[in-house]
Amino acid sequence: MVVPSAPLIDRMIWAKTMVGAGIDLPWLQASVESRSSSVQIWSSRPGEDEVKRARKPPAPNGLGKPVKSHGPNSRPGVSGRGFNLRGLIIIVVMVAVAISGIAAGYGIGSTTPSTAKAVSTTTTSAAQTPYVVTLVITTGNEFNSSIGDQPAYYVIGPNGLQSSAQINLPAQRLIKLVIIDYDNGNATLANSKYADVTGVVGNQIQLVNNTLVNSTMSTSGIQIRGGENVTSLPASVIAHTFTIPSLGINIPVGTLSTEVAYFTVETAGTYTWFCMTECGSGAEGLGGAMVTPGWMTGSVVVQ
Repeated sequence: MVVPSAPLIDRMIWAKTMVGAGIDLPWLQASVESRSSSVQIWSSRPGEDEVKRARKPPAPNGLGKPVKSHGPNSRPGVSGRGFNLRGLIIIVVMVAVAISGIAAGYGIGSTTPSTAKAVSTTTTSAAQTPYVVTLVITTGNEFNSSIGDQPAYYVIGPNGLQSSAQINLPAQRLIKLVIIDYDNGNATLANSKYADVTGVVGNQIQLVNNTLVNSTMSTSGIQIRGGENVTSLPASVIAHTFTIPSLGINIPVGTLSTEVAYFTVETAGTYTWFCMTECGSGAEGLGGAMVTPGWMTGSVVVQ
């Protein structure tokens, strides 16, 4: 039996109700009497317990039959103290109220718990954080024994360089594309329009190379100069492009340069990327790497 956690007087009233219902609680009586000697919660008639015990019939005969009690408040077939129906009803009501209070405290029976909290607004969502993809262009990659070396794009992944045959991007999220070019030679553009930056935020890229960056030292530390936002490049310095025609994206890549561009792809799907300079094999430079996935072309998978 669990004693309600409540002020002493409330526990006394509860104990009196239990006794009135015919439930013997000598341990509770001793506990309550030890806390308060000024409040009498037991029977107001001295000797009542002794009289009832005197009326109790002998113990069962060992055959498992109930002992009949003939007290004034008893029923046949109920042993021990006289059965008080009204007291039992009171107890049932009290227990029901207690259970409902516990249930309310824990939100039982409610689809919205009372302790539910909103997600913190200080947390930066994935949509606000750019998804960074870094590509690097290298030379000296042997295509085969007859063609020889060819340039190639790679993706810098967590385990090093990865093939650019398939570049994976999330849909409807800001992409930060970084392109690092180690190729020191320019190539002929397939069309002069590929010298312009298109399809990215502001139609511009951040360009950094050894010509633009010429910093100096001062008493307060290094004075950084160089790097600029540009909307196009002179054809004479373009080595490659990163172009996705179906998305309208074109980024001219300067020799020995690092470039940064931002863009978002709204629709999931698979798109083809190309380099639009004649940097492959053959008389017009349109073979070899130019037509081979993972070299100067590939797929962009947006999910």
